[in-house]
Amino acid sequence: MKQVPFNPEELNLFFKQLWKKSLNPFWICKPIAGDFEMVLANPAALKLDPLQKPGTKFSELIATGKYPDGILDGYHKCLADKLPLEFEQTPVVNGKEYLFRTFLVPIVNDNDEVTHIWGTSHNLTDFIDPQRELLMINQYLDAKVQERTEQLNQAMKRLEKLTITDELTQLANRRYFDDALQKEIARAKRNNQPLALIYFDIDYFKTFNDTYGHTAGDKCLKRVAQVLSHHAQRAADVVARYGGEEFVMLLPNLNCQQALQVAERVRTEVAGLRIPNQETEAKVVTISAGVAVIKESSFNADTLLKLADNALYQSKSNGRNCSLIAS
Repeated sequence: MKQVPFNPEELNLFFKQLWKKSLNPFWICKPIAGDFEMVLANPAALKLDPLQKPGTKFSELIATGKYPDGILDGYHKCLADKLPLEFEQTPVVNGKEYLFRTFLVPIVNDNDEVTHIWGTSHNLTDFIDPQRELLMINQYLDAKVQERTEQLNQAMKRLEKLTITDELTQLANRRYFDDALQKEIARAKRNNQPLALIYFDIDYFKTFNDTYGHTAGDKCLKRVAQVLSHHAQRAADVVARYGGEEFVMLLPNLNCQQALQVAERVRTEVAGLRIPNQETEAKVVTISAGVAVIKESSFNADTLLKLADNALYQSKSNGRNCSLIAS
């Protein structure tokens, strides 16, 4: 299992809180070329061996003869496997041999590299209960796990939003709209309420792109999207980019005349943006709309979309820059 990564600031805070309270030796070291170097040691560790001060190399500690041969094997294994490790060691303190159970944990950064190893030893000779030390460690690690879990949840929410949002306009995308349409049709039938769908299409958008370029076209789409969002403010209202220069608006519990009024307000406001489109009769960017409303329980998503599309086609045939209700 991959270890939770810590940065140096977190490590400092962690060990500063623990080292004064620890009843057993507690330290942090870092790997260097073929060796390990002490970075921090608590009072209990220094009492056991004053040489365990920052900057001391483990090879220097071993050279004192207080530590058994092979003690570095555990550190090298921890470094290689990037996993916690326990082993026993028998240091000699003031001529007396002690039995310690050593626990090592690698600290791994975002690049999957071991930057430090922290360790603690429990004196089995004197039957010291290791649970007191581990409880403090577990409480800190539990807090870090909760923090990482919250970060993951936030990342998942951002990812979910990306899958249902049109990147350019920040409106809902077609996938989200299709799902919402099915749900709202079912609710409209269940509550015996109307459901309005408005199909919008920017007039002569290909001409606009050919004349002013795709960058200007993207800006135009964004501004039109802002107008649409402004007129879909209720909690259940949905506005989406349906494809290219096409947009759809889902308005629960509105009848034909109410939905037509929304379409007309959108159409008027888009024309009022005065985005130049000199190759057209209006000389500015305009939008056409087709309105359809569920009238009976036999309606489904395809039927509603088809009616709105037909109404939009009639709007286009009538000279564009207008809104019509499906007949």
